[in-house]
Amino acid sequence: MIVISGLIPDFSSEAEMKKPEIIAQFSYDNTLEEIDCAMKTYQGIFGKKRNIVMISAYGLLTIASVVLIILNYSSIFPYVAFLVCVFSLVYNITDKKRTRNRVLDALKGMNPEDYKATLYPEKIEIETIIKPKEDDEVKLENDEDTENIAPIRSIFIFEQDMLDFAENEQSLLLFVARRQTYCFPKRCLTEEQITSVRDFLKEKLGSIG
Repeated sequence: MIVISGLIPDFSSEAEMKKPEIIAQFSYDNTLEEIDCAMKTYQGIFGKKRNIVMISAYGLLTIASVVLIILNYSSIFPYVAFLVCVFSLVYNITDKKRTRNRVLDALKGMNPEDYKATLYPEKIEIETIIKPKEDDEVKLENDEDTENIAPIRSIFIFEQDMLDFAENEQSLLLFVARRQTYCFPKRCLTEEQITSVRDFLKEKLGSIG
């Protein structure tokens, strides 16, 4: 039997050609310290302007209420205005920290999560695996059972989704629609991966941090 190889399609080569290019791929998790640092970076970028405006406004109102007290110390209104302004000023100064503490306290009671990020030329895929708590009554018998947990997959398209990139001392950060933050800790990446991911995201998204 004679087989003419030129007439038979090379499906294996075609499949390899269609295999998407991977820019970087890595697994990671997040510590509470890294999450807190990521939130500080987020607040500093997206909440800084509003925070400065609010603090400045209540600061000026506080000064104005002091002037009113000096000019009309017999009236109760300037004293009430002063207390309200001081409370609002302190509230806005400490608002960022209170917000971070609330989030961190909530995370302490949640199941730990592992992540796997894959960067392609046109998109980013992030898989989230929710693990059982150490003190759960029902525990996985062995590590192989964790592989049977279906990951939650999130896909972000560069040309469609609103994405931003920033960096702090501990992590590379991906912001989605300026509401959600994905924190890629540098401790989970090699130096080569840090450089390639940073350069790739800067090229695709720019750097706002």
